[in-house]
Amino acid sequence: MATPRAPRNLRSKPSRRRARGTLAGIETLETRLALAQTVGLFVNAPGVQDGYTLFNATLNPTTHLIDNNGQEVHAWTGTGGATSVYLQDNGSILRNTILAPPQRAFGSNGSTGKIEIIDWNNTPVWSYTLANSKYQLHHDSILLPNGNILAIAWERLSRAEAIALGRDPAKLNPATNSELWPESILEIKPDLVAGSGGSIVWEWHMKDHLVQSYDAGKANYVKAQDIVKNPQRINLNFVPSGTGADAHIADWAHFNAIAYNAKTDQIMVSSREFSEVWMIDHSTTTAQAAGKTGGKSGKGGDLLWRYGNPQTWNAGSVASQTLEWQHNIQWIADGLPGAGNLLVFNNGWGRPDGSSWSSVMEIKPTTYGKATTVWSYGSPKAGFFSPIISGAQRQPNGNTLICEGVKGNVFEVTPAGKVVWRYVNPDIAGGNTLTQGATAPPLNVSGTPGVFTNLTFRALKYTASSPALAGRTLTPGKLVEKYPTFFATAGFYDPATRTWTLNHHADGTSTAVTQVKPGIAPQVAVSAASLPLAGDFDGDGVASTGVYDGAAGTFRLDFDNDGVADSIVPITGAKSWWKPLAGNWDGKGGDELGLYDPVSHTFRFYTLQGTQASAPFVTPALPTTWLALAGDWNGDGKDTVGLYDPLGNTFYLNDKIDGSISALTIFKTPRLPATWVPLAGDWNGDKKDTVGLYDPVARTVYLNNRIDGSITDVRTYTLPASATAIPVGGNWGSFPQPKPTVSPTLMAAAVTFDPTKPKTNLSVRP
Repeated sequence: MATPRAPRNLRSKPSRRRARGTLAGIETLETRLALAQTVGLFVNAPGVQDGYTLFNATLNPTTHLIDNNGQEVHAWTGTGGATSVYLQDNGSILRNTILAPPQRAFGSNGSTGKIEIIDWNNTPVWSYTLANSKYQLHHDSILLPNGNILAIAWERLSRAEAIALGRDPAKLNPATNSELWPESILEIKPDLVAGSGGSIVWEWHMKDHLVQSYDAGKANYVKAQDIVKNPQRINLNFVPSGTGADAHIADWAHFNAIAYNAKTDQIMVSSREFSEVWMIDHSTTTAQAAGKTGGKSGKGGDLLWRYGNPQTWNAGSVASQTLEWQHNIQWIADGLPGAGNLLVFNNGWGRPDGSSWSSVMEIKPTTYGKATTVWSYGSPKAGFFSPIISGAQRQPNGNTLICEGVKGNVFEVTPAGKVVWRYVNPDIAGGNTLTQGATAPPLNVSGTPGVFTNLTFRALKYTASSPALAGRTLTPGKLVEKYPTFFATAGFYDPATRTWTLNHHADGTSTAVTQVKPGIAPQVAVSAASLPLAGDFDGDGVASTGVYDGAAGTFRLDFDNDGVADSIVPITGAKSWWKPLAGNWDGKGGDELGLYDPVSHTFRFYTLQGTQASAPFVTPALPTTWLALAGDWNGDGKDTVGLYDPLGNTFYLNDKIDGSISALTIFKTPRLPATWVPLAGDWNGDKKDTVGLYDPVARTVYLNNRIDGSITDVRTYTLPASATAIPVGGNWGSFPQPKPTVSPTLMAAAVTFDPTKPKTNLSVRP
C-alpha cells in the first residue's frame, strides 16, 4: 500500500536476504536489496537463543525490545539518550538517561545525571537526578534485590583537596582546573510515592581507599616499593598513558559499569582508566565502607580483588596486562552456563603487542591480579573491535550476546564462536532512525577510531519466560529501521501460467522487471481460477505477492516473491466467488487480508492467522459487477475499502472501515469500456493511495495521482502482458537513499561533556 509497514508474518526465518525472483532486465533487484541492507537484522540462524533484545542508541531517547526477527514488540521513550538500560521483573525499564550538557555541572563522556524508571505502559514512574557541583551520576546504575538503586558518581575534588590526599600536582590537568574526580558508589532508596528523589542509605568513596608514595606527610603514604604490598588500596598517583588513555585526567578512574552479587553481597566495578575490574564488599555499613575493617570480608571498603593491569599497583609491566579499557564487568547469573564466573568486554585498544581488537572474556577470580580464563571470544581475525563502550551477556543456551558498541552492532555467538544472530541498531543521534540503505554518520570523539552515531552502550536479551515478559502478549510489530520512500507501480498476474510480472518503474520502461514463476508445491497446486493480491505482509518495505484460492478458501502468501508460498491461511466459511483484498486495517502493523462477497455485497477483514481483524459490514444492495479495492485514501496510515462501478465508471472510496458512508469520496472517470479493471496504490510516494485503471485490450495502465476525478496528473504506459493477465498495484522494490547528514551543532551538543569551566576541548572517551 502507500507506505512500508511492519510485518505480521507467521514464520520465523533466518534473516539472510531472500531471492526475489528472476530479473528480466539489466539490473537485478536482488543486487539492489543487498546494497540496501545496512541496518536491522542480518543473521537469524539455527542455534540462536529464543528471546527479545533490549537496546537503546546512546544518543537517542527510544529504548526498543525486538524479537529475533528484528520486529519490535515494545518500546519506551526516555527524556534523553541513554547509557545502560535494564528490563525489570515488573516490565518497567531502569534507564540511565543523559542530561543535556547545560544540566550537568561537570563530567566527562558517559555523563548521565538522571536515573529513570518507566513502566510497561511507557509512563514515567520515578526519576532521580544528581548533577550538582559535588556529584555527577554517570554510565550505570542497577536495581538491588531490596528495591534500592546502586549507582556510580564522580565526586569532585578541588586541586587543594587532591593535593591534600597526596596527589602529585604534576599529575593534575590545568584544563580541568587541576581538579580530581574520584569515584563514589551510592545506594539510593527511591521515593516511589513522590515519583522522584530518594535518600542515600549506603555509600562508598574511592578517596577513602588510597595509597601513595609522593607525600610522606600523609597518612596514606607508603614507600614506592611498598605500593605492590597494598593491592587492596588504589594508587593515587597512577595515571594511564599510551594508546586509548584519556587526556582528561580529572576523570581519573572512569567507572563504566557496576554489578552486584546477591549471594556474596559484593560489588564489581570496571575502571576504564586503570584497565582493571575491582571487587568491593557491600555487606559493610557506610562507616565501615570508609575504612579497612568490617563487613563479611573483614576488609571494610578496601578492594577484595582486582584484575586486568598490574601496572596500577606496581605488580607487573605492560607485558602482563590482560585488560585494555574494558567495559561491562558482571557475574554470570545463577542458572546460566558459567554461573558465578565473571564476564567482561575487553575493548582491547592498544594491546601490549600494539594490536587493537576486542574480546569477551569469562574469568574465574583467584588472588589479587590473577584469574583463570574459562572461555573467550575474539581474536585479531574475529573482525570486531570497539575501542569504547560495549558489553556482553551469557544466554541460557550457552551462547553469548555481544554488543560492539561504537557501530551499534549486536551479535550472538555459540560457545564455539559461531555467529547465529546479528542486528545493527538503526537509531542514530537526535531521535532519528536510519532508512535501510543508509549508514550511520561518523561521530567525532577525539582520538577514538570508528565511532558512529548509532553507538550503543549495551544490549541485553530476555527470554519469554523471564519475569518481566512472562504472560505478556508480545506481538511482533514494525521493524525499527525505516524503508526508502518509493512508488507503487503496476504488476500483473497471469492465472494461466501462475506467473507474476512486477515492473519497478512507473514510466513504462522495462529495465527492471521481476518475473516470479511458480516454484515447488504448494504454489504449483494453485488453480487457474485463483485471484491475485499484493501487500507488505512481512514488513520489509517490499510488497509480497499472494493468491486467493477460492476453491480451497485459502490465501497463499509468498513473502519473498520466489514463487513458493510461505504461508497458507485458511478462511473459515470462505466461498469461491469472494474477491481478495489486502490492507492495513488497524494502522498498527503490516498488511492483512480481506474478502469481498459481491453477491451479498459484504466486506470481511482477517489477520494473517485467518482470524477476524475487524468487524465485517454489508453495503447497500449493489450490482455484482462492482469491483472492490483497498487503499489508504486519506493518508492516515489505515487502509479502507472502495468500489468501482464499471458500467457507471464511478469510484466510491470510503475513509472508514465500519460500513458508514460519512467520509466517502465519489468521482466519475470519462466514459470507459466496462472491461477496464481498477487498481490502487501510492503512485507518487506521497503516502496516500489513489486509483488506476487497466485496459486489458491495449495492455495499458492509467495511474492517477489525484483522487478527485481529475485527470491532470495521470501516468500512462503500456507493458507486455498476456490477454489473461490481472493487474495489481504494489511497491515491488526500492533504491538505497543517500546517507543522512547530522548537524555538526547536534554532534557537538551530543558529545561535549567538558566541565563548565574552562571551556577547553579535551580528548574524552566513554
